[in-house]
Amino acid sequence: MSLAIRLPEINVSEVIKPVKTSMEDIEIQKKLDVLALADKLGNVSEASRLSGVSRDAIYRHRRLIMQGGIDALRRQETPDLRHKNRPEEELEKVVIDFSLKNPHLGQAQTSRQLKANMDIEISPNGVRQI
Repeated sequence: MSLAIRLPEINVSEVIKPVKTSMEDIEIQKKLDVLALADKLGNVSEASRLSGVSRDAIYRHRRLIMQGGIDALRRQETPDLRHKNRPEEELEKVVIDFSLKNPHLGQAQTSRQLKANMDIEISPNGVRQI
């Protein structure tokens, strides 16, 4: 005598890989949440106090959304931004070339050699920053 066991049918659904939200998307969502709180309360000052975001930032975010939609809340990249205290590009190139030709020298010795040989005055810290 054989016993037949009937197993119930198993429905297998497709596995969907979860999408990981980026840090930028999380920042945008936080901004939207603060704006929603301000709208809900009807008071920007109260929303600012509760959320820890300045009133100026809330008004700026509102203005950005009105002008360009949610995409306007993304961080704007400024290409080729040079800090005002950063040395000129020509000086950076000279220091880098000298350092590559003399890798055995430290920052203090490089600074002294540049002053003696090329009459370029730059501090050891300036060499290190470059």
